[in-house]
Parts: sequence; structure tokens; C-alpha cells
Amino acid sequence: MIRMPVALATGLALMTSVATAQAPPATTARPVPVPASPPAAAATPAPTPTPPAVVPDTDVFVADLDLAAGKARSPRNITARPGYDNQPAFLADGNGLLYVVRDDSGSTDVWRIDLASGQRAQVTATPEAEYSPTPLADGSGFSAVRVDAPHAEGEPFTESQRLFKYGLDGKAIGPVFADIRRVGYHAWIDRTHVALFLVGNADAKVANSLVLASLPEGKVMALAKDIGRSLGRAPNGRVVFVDQSVAEAWNVVTIAPGEAKPTLLIAVPRDETNAKARSDSKPLDQSQDFCWLPDGTLLMANGNRLLRWSGKPGSTWTTLAEFAGLPGPIRRLAVSRDGKRVAFVVEMPAAPKTSG
Repeated sequence: MIRMPVALATGLALMTSVATAQAPPATTARPVPVPASPPAAAATPAPTPTPPAVVPDTDVFVADLDLAAGKARSPRNITARPGYDNQPAFLADGNGLLYVVRDDSGSTDVWRIDLASGQRAQVTATPEAEYSPTPLADGSGFSAVRVDAPHAEGEPFTESQRLFKYGLDGKAIGPVFADIRRVGYHAWIDRTHVALFLVGNADAKVANSLVLASLPEGKVMALAKDIGRSLGRAPNGRVVFVDQSVAEAWNVVTIAPGEAKPTLLIAVPRDETNAKARSDSKPLDQSQDFCWLPDGTLLMANGNRLLRWSGKPGSTWTTLAEFAGLPGPIRRLAVSRDGKRVAFVVEMPAAPKTSG
């Protein structure tokens, strides 16, 4: 099994890094005295290796939705195990989910869970890694971002990241676009158009970007840069994303091919509670996870709250639910097609260290 990049697994901020196994520390060579010769100089110590990035312990939760009453209730942890369970997506009937599981070996695969019975089943079992499973509209399978092992020394994992199509049995059918690489996230706009998040390159100062790719020819149209990981289709068919071009003021925006700049929908809310608890220097703790509800309103994560926007210009966010008992902030959102359930991800607190 290959060890996959944490970038795709943990979120946008880490996507350009790769989790590698920590090498044993290098030792300093000792000078060997040679008779009648000056003593040999000590070798320059090797740099201390960088510890591998840590994949967060995340679980998938599901809550009941009542859109008419404007409520979400009864959040429950449906994975409840140590490790990485993330990126949920509802199956067409709303009775099950696809999601991503990373095991102890570092392998990342797609799993399925039945919500009534709680029964789980592994869907893919490949030497590659799969992320962001998305059921296809025709019910024939799902699409997912596949990450291969590097083909050459020094090649980053991001160069292998392509959008693949899979059957319901988990077998890879083939790439959706053979030549489009560095795919981080995706959203189907219709049966022949896909919005793609392309991973940038921090060292080369290349920003993450949004493109619209079309089938069957694979034509690519650039739409925007400095975007968040969450992509979607607005009720009117336009592409929706979070514009992060201004660090202190993110916005939910919409765009279509040929437009020079996006159209503002609503400003991203700030999570005041979680921002106060932060220990880093990030100016704001702003969510980038949203999804559209069947009634045409927009749902967005905000700390331990789910906020709802009516879609009407000039209107503001209202609180759909506040789950005070969650162990961490809400990330990643998915809603069933019938609007009766919402799935989200919560980063679980680290287990306490025991003295040995």
C-alpha cells in the first residue's frame, strides 16, 4: 500500500504537502586520526528530518432535517472509531453514505454505510488512494479523486491526482479526463460539465484554481483563483464556491464561463467562539464548507452551528441548528436528495497521552 498525501485528506490548507515516513535520524561521522596527517574534519551533521504530518481523528455524523420547520435534530456519530473517516456523500435513496476511510497502513479507500443497520462495507481496495466519492446522477456508480504513487523520483503526488469513475462494485472504470491532473475536489454541474478544484503550488506561488471541464472532449475553461475546497451547483445552474482572495473576508460567490469576475451571494460568517480558542495567528476562523438544500436555500457550517441562507439578495444567515455537545467544529457537509438528512464531519479531540 502507498502512503497518501495528507493534503487531500485533511483539507485545503494541507493539500500541497505529502505525508512521508520519518527517516531515522542521521548521525555525525567521527573524525578518524591518521598518523603523520592532520586530523580529519568532522562531517557536517545531516539536517534533522521533518516529522510526518499527522492525519486528524475525524468522524462522520448524521442529523435529521426538517426544512419546513427550519430545524436539524439528533446528531449522531455513525463511524465512531479512531482514525480518519471523512468526506461523506449520500447515495441516491438517502439511506446510505459513501465516505473515505484511511487505515493504519496509510491506505485510503471508499466505504459504504447503511444508515438503518449501521453496517459498513469497503467499496474500493486499491493500491491507489481515493478521495471525495460522489455518486453519479444516473446511479451507475460514483466519481472520486484518485491519487497514484509518484512515477519518478521527486515527483509530487499532486501530479497524479485525477478524477476517476467507478462502478457500484468499486472497480475503476477509468479517468473522466485523462489529461487533467492536480485535481483536489470536484462537483458535477450537469451530466457533461464538472467543476474542478486544481491544486496550486505554494513554492511556485501558483494559487489553487477553479476550472470547468466538459465531456467528452475534455475542454477546460478557467473560472477563478484563490478558492475554497467546497464546490457546488446553484439552483440556476451556475458554479458556486468560496472566494478566498481576501484573507479576512471570504465570500460565497457564483460564476459562469466567460465572466471576468464572480457574483457575490453572501459573506462567509465568522465563527467567533472557535476563533477565540485558536492558538495560531490566523486572523479569522471562517468556514469553507457549504451545500445547497433541495428547497434552494444554502447550508453552511459555522463552528458547532448549521447556518441557512434563503438565497434572496440582502437576506442574512439564520441558525438552523446549534449542536452544543459536539466535540469539535463542523466540517464537510452533505444533504440527502429528499432533504431529510444532513451529514457532516467533526474533528475529534486527541486521546490523552499516558505516561509509560
